[in-house]
Amino acid sequence: MKREDLKAFLEEYFTEPGTELEACTPGDWRSEPPNLMRIVDPALKNWALQLNAIWMNLCRKVKDVVNGDRHSLIYLPNEFIVPGGRFREFYYWDAYWIVKGLIVSGMLDTAKGMIRNFQSLVDRFGFVPNGGRVYYLQRSQPPLLTPTVYEYFEQTKDVDFLKSILPTLMKEFEFWSNKRSVNVTGQDGQVYKVYQYRPDTNVPRPESFREDVTNAMKLPSSARAKFYQDIAAAAESGWDFSTRWLSDKKSLVKIETTNIAPIDLNAFMCWNMDILGYLFRSVGNIAKSKKFRYLREDFRYAMQYVFYNESEGAWFDYSIPKRSHNIEFYPSSAIPLFTGCYQPLNLAKSHAIVRFMNISRAFEFPGGVPSSLIVGSEQQWDFPNGWSPLNHMIIEGLRKSDSAQMQEEAFRLAQKWVQGNYAVFKKTGHMWEKYDVNGTVPQPGAGGEYVVQDGYGWTNGVVLSLLTTYYNRLRVSPLANEASTPSLRRAFESYELSTSSVASLSLLAATLNLILVFLPHFDFCVV
Repeated sequence: MKREDLKAFLEEYFTEPGTELEACTPGDWRSEPPNLMRIVDPALKNWALQLNAIWMNLCRKVKDVVNGDRHSLIYLPNEFIVPGGRFREFYYWDAYWIVKGLIVSGMLDTAKGMIRNFQSLVDRFGFVPNGGRVYYLQRSQPPLLTPTVYEYFEQTKDVDFLKSILPTLMKEFEFWSNKRSVNVTGQDGQVYKVYQYRPDTNVPRPESFREDVTNAMKLPSSARAKFYQDIAAAAESGWDFSTRWLSDKKSLVKIETTNIAPIDLNAFMCWNMDILGYLFRSVGNIAKSKKFRYLREDFRYAMQYVFYNESEGAWFDYSIPKRSHNIEFYPSSAIPLFTGCYQPLNLAKSHAIVRFMNISRAFEFPGGVPSSLIVGSEQQWDFPNGWSPLNHMIIEGLRKSDSAQMQEEAFRLAQKWVQGNYAVFKKTGHMWEKYDVNGTVPQPGAGGEYVVQDGYGWTNGVVLSLLTTYYNRLRVSPLANEASTPSLRRAFESYELSTSSVASLSLLAATLNLILVFLPHFDFCVV
């Protein structure tokens, strides 16, 4: 087929990306939310108000014409905030930090609407899909719906709302418990039920069909089904992709996600148990509250005897076939601090993980904590990229400690992260999904299957949360407040060039991927 014939075919039978969605104006948006007006530093306060205004640009609503027979978009009843850039629809784990930002901005109705959207998804599908397209229905993302409900409930104390959504939270918990669990033997010889990312698929990801098939062709045909499942499992983890999942720490064809019980997923599940116990107690259901309290107490032994490494003083991913830990540094090792899930709950373990991070030199980078310390990786969830959710969870885990030293370390990291984000925003006018934390001149991150995206939902939510947590301490440094630098301008000019040159190719490839995947299953939809 000639290029011009293919183009004509696409123009006749397909609409432009994103046309199923319409922009919206949240009814609860305010230009000067009280939480943000408390920020002491004038420059940071002004920045916070600018970030607050970005919610207006990221608000979307699914058009009423959308239905499952004609569109790949999953219908949602309420308005929601999208991440931004190429991520035009909802994405699951992004929403936790987006909702935290909305709460800071006083947008409780918008936050509630997003939670109700997720409730509708669990009620329809039994879980929250990775994102808002039908081709994501084979996988989820880190289970953060229950923590999101907790954040909303703590602000509103809306017991009627809580009663209405608890059955949904139970349903999602059962999905992870039944579909994503595995039994392993701990260091004490006992068998423990732990969790892993393990979507039920053995075909290429529809949204990345070309990339997956290209990589799979490097493997024997007998290994390709497992490769496709491992790739999808890494996407389900949210860390797509990282050397965490690669047996040789280099090549995607060496991916082995389903051989791993990830420490962060298990910390999240432990957190779900804790929160569900609290939420059931809040509505007076003492029996179920006790059930989840006992589940959590038992599961903390799994955290100790499966994931904790005494000699390193930290929690790690667990290789199921090798019965060993991956002791490379990844921020995921600190997630049990954030979720409070370790046994026994004492200062010794929290100090040990900080020592491990200090020995690893994870705190020494100018812009924050990188996603790994493995240099030379081509994956975006590796050095030198730092990501908002990872830095936020480390900060919060340290901040909630009883140790003044750890609380001060949390503030120092918050100051780094905020100043780096502020400097890049001042130079570009944008927030980004990830940042290069290594250079003295901060800039957006790079690597992975696509160019760095702006917007950006969870980045905005994290910064707004930190600005209000440390409203009277955070300050803008002279370096971060400079108007511009030649080297930084050149860096961003190259980003703009690479983004524009790749965009048209990415759109064409994505459309062809979808045609190839869905052609055998669907009739064409004439628009």
